[in-house]
Amino acid sequence: MLTRRTYVVDVDGQRHAVEVARSGDHTELRIDGGETTPASSLPVLGGRAACVTVGGRRRVVHLSRADAKGGLRATIDGRPVTLSVMDELRAQALQAQGTGAGSGTLVADIPGLVIDIRVTAGQAVQQGEPVIVVEAMKMQNELAAGVTGTVQRIAVAVGQSVNPGDVLVIIEPGPSDGPV
Repeated sequence: MLTRRTYVVDVDGQRHAVEVARSGDHTELRIDGGETTPASSLPVLGGRAACVTVGGRRRVVHLSRADAKGGLRATIDGRPVTLSVMDELRAQALQAQGTGAGSGTLVADIPGLVIDIRVTAGQAVQQGEPVIVVEAMKMQNELAAGVTGTVQRIAVAVGQSVNPGDVLVIIEPGPSDGPV
């Protein structure tokens, strides 16, 4: 079965549209509407990095978290880069949201299983900061705060099944340019 997903990838401030097509063990990439290119990856260094092959060119990629907003710190063949990856829908939502406040109520958008809660009640959070992880269709979906504020209530627990529209976390909006 062929699956296609589109991601928005920022590499050192340059934005790219990356379409990933998978069928079994076969993966292909299309970057910025260009030619379709075969791609693969294998874990190396005890799983701390991956050997990524795109169009016959191999690169060793090591990823670690750079900030609370989902940014990644990466090295590609030892060269540091700042990296951000999000699905197309989340990128469009963040772009539409602009600098205005979003909703303080985080709800499930698809059915899944809560596998991680990264905040506690009373904790200050920044807009875009990862709050909860829901697994759906064997994919981990990291959901972020829509506003800067304080976590008022966590309505779910790790291991709980959720359905679209279920409230996950409620955040009381607060100031966006100072401590909350």
